[in-house]
Amino acid sequence: MRNKYTVIIFTIILSLICNVYDCYAAKIKNKTKKKNTKSELIISVPKQSIVMDFDTGEVVSELNAHELCTPSSMTKIMTLYLVFEALVEGKLHLDEELPVSENAKNQEGSRSFFEAGSLVSVKNLILSMIVHSGNDACVVIAEKLAGDEEAFAALMNEKAEQFGLKNTHFTNSTGLPNEKHYSTMYDLAIISRHIIADFPEYYRYFAEKTFTANGITQNNRNTLLGNSLNIDGLKTGHTKAGGFGIVISGKKNGKRLIAIVNGCKSEKARAIEANKILALGFNEYINVKVASKDYPVTTANVQFGKRDKVNLYTNENISAVIPKKYRKSLVISVNVNEPIPAPILHGTKVGTLTYKYGNYSSKEFELFVHEPVAKMNTVERFSYNIKAWFNKNTTTPGLSSEKNEIHTTTDAEENIN
Repeated sequence: MRNKYTVIIFTIILSLICNVYDCYAAKIKNKTKKKNTKSELIISVPKQSIVMDFDTGEVVSELNAHELCTPSSMTKIMTLYLVFEALVEGKLHLDEELPVSENAKNQEGSRSFFEAGSLVSVKNLILSMIVHSGNDACVVIAEKLAGDEEAFAALMNEKAEQFGLKNTHFTNSTGLPNEKHYSTMYDLAIISRHIIADFPEYYRYFAEKTFTANGITQNNRNTLLGNSLNIDGLKTGHTKAGGFGIVISGKKNGKRLIAIVNGCKSEKARAIEANKILALGFNEYINVKVASKDYPVTTANVQFGKRDKVNLYTNENISAVIPKKYRKSLVISVNVNEPIPAPILHGTKVGTLTYKYGNYSSKEFELFVHEPVAKMNTVERFSYNIKAWFNKNTTTPGLSSEKNEIHTTTDAEENIN
């Protein structure tokens, strides 16, 4: 009898142990499943993306870059462009305080939670839009500059037309969903390029990592700020219709690129994908040494000087970061009015240097003479004129505009990374 009870008790204990094990195994399985699901979200491929060269506007890489999409809060880049433009034109001032309306306070989505009737400085409204992605701040600005959002959206569309954007239309300042509110990766890159180029004094606000309003501190949703690619802007976006998107820009070894992804499935996914395509974009460039201040760029003919030629130098080391595909076709152009009449003093500016590749032309760099050249005396000049008379290959005294082209070699190239 005692043995019978012992068997029953042992069976019950064994059953309990098995149940506990099964529950634990199921829990581990669910955790693994969740982790796998999370990983799948992180590595999700964006629906649209683009990498654009800031200097040239050339597209480095793209995926459905001209496909219409929901820009979500990336819309705020255009809103901020109009704010910065108003600051430059004196229509707004950074320390100017604007009233928060009930309409602004009651906006949906991301906000800074400004109270209706309160006054907020333009600077803080800018930081709200950038860091908090504040829809309430956008409406405060829209009502100030245009009276209401509909009128402000008209200003946004007018600016888009000025930029030559063919596939963009705004209905609001915030990016809240509307079937008539759309853009493309290419168009958003163009707007970003304009805002960086046109307002360098205000662009720095995009690098702010936190902002506090009404005692509430929120972090910038752009988690890539200040990373190894020197990312310093611009804006995130998320709606159910558009998915997760982000516009970023970084500068490496003098080259700035703009990268955008949209339609990702999570915040981490958009950060990973945007960082990845920006890094790959930089990998498509090389650094080429154009000129060294310690070595002559070229020589120029001298008129009535005690030397026939003189070396020309730049006053700075010049390098160019160019796409690898143009490594064989970079052209350096030298513009000099020659022959240069003597006497020539040390440090005399005598011409300019530019470089070009594809459709891009650089700014002008000045060329100087480092070695002075004395003028011929009367006897030397008479002898020079006699030789010129009999030698048809000698340049007749007088000034003429010359343009020389120098093709670079690949010896000076080095990868931007």
